[in-house]
Amino acid sequence: MSLTTEAAASIPDYERYDYATVWKKRGIEDRAERELVSRWAVGETGIELGGGFGRITQVLEKRIGKTFMMDYSLRNLRRASSRLEKTTLIRDSIDKLPFDDSVFDFVALIRVMQHIPDPDALLSEIVRVARNGATFVLAIGNESRRWHRGEGVAIKVTETGHRIFTTPLSRYGHAGLERLEILGLGAFDNLIGRTGERLFPLATLDLKTSRLWPVKPMLFIRYRVRKADGKNEPRVKCGCGGRVLDGRCDSCGRTYGGIIDLVEK
Repeated sequence: MSLTTEAAASIPDYERYDYATVWKKRGIEDRAERELVSRWAVGETGIELGGGFGRITQVLEKRIGKTFMMDYSLRNLRRASSRLEKTTLIRDSIDKLPFDDSVFDFVALIRVMQHIPDPDALLSEIVRVARNGATFVLAIGNESRRWHRGEGVAIKVTETGHRIFTTPLSRYGHAGLERLEILGLGAFDNLIGRTGERLFPLATLDLKTSRLWPVKPMLFIRYRVRKADGKNEPRVKCGCGGRVLDGRCDSCGRTYGGIIDLVEK
């Protein structure tokens, strides 16, 4: 994953990590996840946080009018730019999302939260940038049999510096989020699925049994955002505080290319 709330000195080496390799031989799981998120994607504006190489965003931009994708890795973003048709790509961390309040109808956070030690701040940011009634989709590993405390516990640090935490499902709550549905996927994320990765009926079977989420390795949770804020347009904030319109900041005049890079300020 390529989002962080850690200090710059602790940010993993994302440019040395090729996230696309994680999905080799996992065609069944990929197909099931993309189909499920597509069913829930609705609205005029949407964003995927930590979208990697655009695996899920590619589905969202076919369902949502105006789409954005954030990631910290330039390597991922460059790969995403070759497969996405109309999505605005932004490079930045998630300490503070570069948007005004109440701008998105749909927010997706897929396989990212396990790298965040304290989800509260991130959930607050998601609620802030989402419109009242928006859909938020969270995908996390099913850690129900592994956690022992009501807080995140570091369980692994990869060679590239990724920290993986295990956190109970009950920890992912916020006053502005109403949990509507939990489904589970990943029944074929194993030797059977990877050997027969083109047996797409197995993806259909995984989806049809998704309500058996307690025994599935991945949980997909659908929330509705509840708040009293109005509706604004999703314009990216430049580092100076201005707004980026058509690749140019309306305040300082800085111009951006195909990727709005807010890290290299």
